[in-house]
Parts: sequence; structure tokens; C-alpha cells
Amino acid sequence: MTNTASEAGRQGLVGQAASQVEEAAASAQQTAGELKQQGRSKLGETLDQRTTQVGGQARQMAQALRRSGEQLREQADGKQVAGVAEGVAERIEGLGGYLERTSGDELLRDVEDFARRRPWIVAGAGLMIGLAASRFLKASSERRYDSAPRRASSSRYGYNTADVDEYETVGHEIGSGG
Repeated sequence: MTNTASEAGRQGLVGQAASQVEEAAASAQQTAGELKQQGRSKLGETLDQRTTQVGGQARQMAQALRRSGEQLREQADGKQVAGVAEGVAERIEGLGGYLERTSGDELLRDVEDFARRRPWIVAGAGLMIGLAASRFLKASSERRYDSAPRRASSSRYGYNTADVDEYETVGHEIGSGG
């Protein structure tokens, strides 16, 4: 009889522990959901601010391009270039206006829609960005390697490369008579 009571007590403790774990998991899940929502709203606010700033800057650039186009139009040789500058200014101003009036969520939705409609363009752009980034990293690492002082490193034959460099330097001095 004591075994039955003991087992019932254990099952009761296990049940209590399981319910406490479930409550803790539900609480953690709710907290994670709230944090995710807060992060999403903060990201949306930041994106709204940044796109509005970039839109304003784009519109200022379009105005400067228009002024340059007007100055080119006054010159005899610059009429064709002025037309191109006007066209580019209109496009930039349109983009700036879009960025100023579009919210961050709308912008992300538009980007997602574009990526769904034209996945090959997005993949190609990603490939080009990746290649450009790899070239940049390679060039910067070569510059760092060339500018860094040479360190003595052990070769697989048991001598240091610094010793070889020193030997070659001394050999050249001896061979040249100096």
C-alpha cells in the first residue's frame, strides 16, 4: 500500500513539474512574441526614418542635377547632355518622392513582390554583390599582407623563414664584396 501511495505521490510531483514547465514555456513563448513585435516595430520606425532621409537627399540631388542641366542648356555644346541630365533628375526625384511617402513596411512589401516576380534579377544582383565583395576583401587582405612586417614562421623542414631571409641577405653581401 505504501508503494501505491509513493507512486501516486511521484506521479503528482511529475504532473506538477510538467505543468510548471508548460507554464514557463508558454510564458517564454509569449515574451518572445512580444520582443519580436517590439523589434519589428522598432525596425519599421528606423526604416521609415532612413527612407525619408534618403528620399529627401535624392530630391536635393535631383534639384542640383536640374540646375546643372539648365547651365548646360545655356551653353551651345551642352544641349544633349542637358536633356540626359533632366531625364536622370526626373527619375531620381521620382525615387526620392517614393521613398519619402512610402512606409518601411510598404517598402519591404514592394521589395518582396519584386523579388517574387523577378527572382533571376535578384539572384544576379546577389551574385554581382558577392563577387564585388570578394574582390574587395581579396584586395584589402593583399594590402594588409604586403604592409605587415614579415614574421618568422617555421617551415616543414624545421628552419625558420626569417633565418632563410637573413642567410640570403648575408649571402648577397658576401657575394657582392660588401
